[in-house]
Amino acid sequence: MQKFLSLIAISFLTFSCLENFQKSEIIEEPTEKASQDFVQGSEDIPLLVGMEKISDDSLGFDSSVGSIMASSYETKTDLEKIKNFYLKTLPQMGWNLKENNVEKLSFEREKEKLEIEFVNQNGRDLVRFFISSRV
Repeated sequence: MQKFLSLIAISFLTFSCLENFQKSEIIEEPTEKASQDFVQGSEDIPLLVGMEKISDDSLGFDSSVGSIMASSYETKTDLEKIKNFYLKTLPQMGWNLKENNVEKLSFEREKEKLEIEFVNQNGRDLVRFFISSRV
């Protein structure tokens, strides 16, 4: 009888630990929502709701060998949450992650390169996008 009770206790502990382990492995979906707008100069890089374009901080240049576009956005959303949004979303759109560090993400897709910088400048959280393509 004691062996039977021990077996039940061990089974209970094993299943309890397994249930807690499975719950801890669940990755939460991002709470940030994509807006209907896209990064200036792109057709498929979504902006998050609450990202406001800084009008005097943009650049666009086209040439026979490719193009370069840069634009900046101010946000009140936590930069780490924004970074996680792009880490999850952009690979689904064909972008391959090349670099991931505290201040920057870098992606490539066919003949395009995308860099996203996350900066706190003078108390303002900024997200800067740099898109370049070659012909």
